[in-house]
Amino acid sequence: MQELNLENIDESMLDSLTQIISRQYIIEIANKLIEEKKPFSLMILDLDNFKQINDSFGHLSGDFILRSIGDGLKKIAQEKAYIGRYGGDEFLLLLPGIVNYNDVHIFLEKLYEKGLVFRKYYNDGLRDIYITATLGCSKYPEDSSDYEELFSKADKALYRGKVKGRNCYIIYVESKHANIVVREKAEKSLVERFNSVNRLYDIYRDNEKKIKHTMDFLYSELHCTGAYFLTPEKRLISNFHDEPIATGLVMEPHLEILLNGDRFFYDAPLTKYKSSDPVLSKFCNERSIFSLMVAKVGSHNKEFGYIMVYESSITRMWQDTEVALLMYVAALLENEIRNK
Repeated sequence: MQELNLENIDESMLDSLTQIISRQYIIEIANKLIEEKKPFSLMILDLDNFKQINDSFGHLSGDFILRSIGDGLKKIAQEKAYIGRYGGDEFLLLLPGIVNYNDVHIFLEKLYEKGLVFRKYYNDGLRDIYITATLGCSKYPEDSSDYEELFSKADKALYRGKVKGRNCYIIYVESKHANIVVREKAEKSLVERFNSVNRLYDIYRDNEKKIKHTMDFLYSELHCTGAYFLTPEKRLISNFHDEPIATGLVMEPHLEILLNGDRFFYDAPLTKYKSSDPVLSKFCNERSIFSLMVAKVGSHNKEFGYIMVYESSITRMWQDTEVALLMYVAALLENEIRNK
């Protein structure tokens, strides 16, 4: 391999799609830095919900996003870092000489704050696509003098970020993260969760109790701040308590604005919707709601209410399995109420 220098990166070392360093060479560079005993930070970066972009908008949009992220990373890193495509929607960043915790934190803030690379919209020519990412970081030689172990520790930090709800970065700290076990299956399968809901409904016969315990179930399974069921009478049934008073959030049109003709809403960020609806904005502000999923329970002919699962962190991104669980719960609850 050539003498390690950003200027020595030639076209043969680049990923054909993103025009950043390919997997093979970014790993070689990491090992070369270790061989030369040059301190550096290693960062694994994973785009959130990228599969959903490909499935919803097509691979051309997905490719556009990957190229745009690559360009953004190069612009922020300038001549300070090696940017590589590790595979699929994963990137590997190597920052020679940047190993102090505060310095690493400052660099990462540039990626996430002010919409420079993440937490921003990218327009593919047809639509705006909101992009976030989760990142895990480890440091050589502080965390390890071996590439495999260094990567493993960054992967633990990445996993911790995913468990927290994604859309964040975690810098590996031995005292906090050493015991993390990275599991491909990080949570119960959907089948297990569906069966849990079914058993719940076998236990409770009264619809009010079913609703209350369903909100408890969603709160526990999704690790969210809370869950509400809004009745047609404007009564909120939550995982904490029942709110019999009028909420001010009438069923029409405020939640229907979010749903926009669909039965489910799980977009992010919520900010742009709140700004267009003062009533919704007040409701969310009073309850510190920054990320929201809404499921309509009922049909056009008969409305039974809305399920609202919310998070007080603006960084929370709802995953496909979480949306699927809410859809199943809403369909099951609708069937239960209809049969009563």
